Amino acid sequence: MACTSGQEKVHMKALKSSSLVMAIATVGLVAVLGTRAEAQSPSKSSPAKIVTGEVSKVEGEFQMAKDRQGDATLDIVDKSYVITDQTGKELRLELDDNTKILNRVTPGDKIEAKISSEGHTLSVTRLEP
Repeated sequence: MACTSGQEKVHMKALKSSSLVMAIATVGLVAVLGTRAEAQSPSKSSPAKIVTGEVSKVEGEFQMAKDRQGDATLDIVDKSYVITDQTGKELRLELDDNTKILNRVTPGDKIEAKISSEGHTLSVTRLEP
């Protein structure tokens, strides 16, 4: 079946239009994926910092609870530590459910804390004397 010259022009215009649309869509997709990859790149974020110091204050809450046998217990929930670093500067470390604390600390203990670039306390480790 032969096409007339008018049909060929319409067919060619449709082909060029769909090729253009595909090219624009591809460029847009690459731009979006490239931006997403840059945003998730670990090299763009600041690393966590380590601070050390002596605990001068522990702030928290005391809560009554029951153990497995039904006996009343007193739960201690630390909310923040105030530490004094080696230069004498005080620093408050806010604690949350995501902060890893291996051993509870008390005033006078020396600790090392890992702080995220956003200022969240990631972990607290008591240093042995």
